[in-house]
Amino acid sequence: MKTCRGSIIGKGTEERRKNEGEGPFLDSGFTLLELIIVLLLSLLILGLVTVSFPRLFSSAKLQAASRDLATSLKQTRTLAVLRGEKQVWTVNLDTGEYGPEGGKIRIIPPHLSLSVVTPEGEARHNGIVQLVFEPPWGWEAAQFLLSDGKKSITIQLDPLTGAAVTKG
Repeated sequence: MKTCRGSIIGKGTEERRKNEGEGPFLDSGFTLLELIIVLLLSLLILGLVTVSFPRLFSSAKLQAASRDLATSLKQTRTLAVLRGEKQVWTVNLDTGEYGPEGGKIRIIPPHLSLSVVTPEGEARHNGIVQLVFEPPWGWEAAQFLLSDGKKSITIQLDPLTGAAVTKG
């Protein structure tokens, strides 16, 4: 019977023992120890990823909420300039609702806290705060602090340009 080199089909036990280590496939493969080590390393990496994932998810929610808040402020400022009339932007620190009067009201996710430093320099953690945007350059300076308990982001409203600058 003809056999391919390295093939064990058709060879007897004696011939297999004698030729062991000769063929291209007989020495290849993983040992049980190598497989166990690879599986343990894979489990370790998977464990580290699952531990850090909620932290990344929470941070992403915080960043998204800060972008929404800054966008709402920018839209209100733009409306004041385009319409040529005063626009009032309101935030309810107790419920987390914010937005321009007569516009879309948004809500901060419940696990985040929001505080405001008013134009007068007063830090507010509850109640209702209103900012007035008057064209062409009449907007108030304010600072917002959005936090999830571990990380915080500051949104500063520039009184000269009306830009909402995000830090953190």
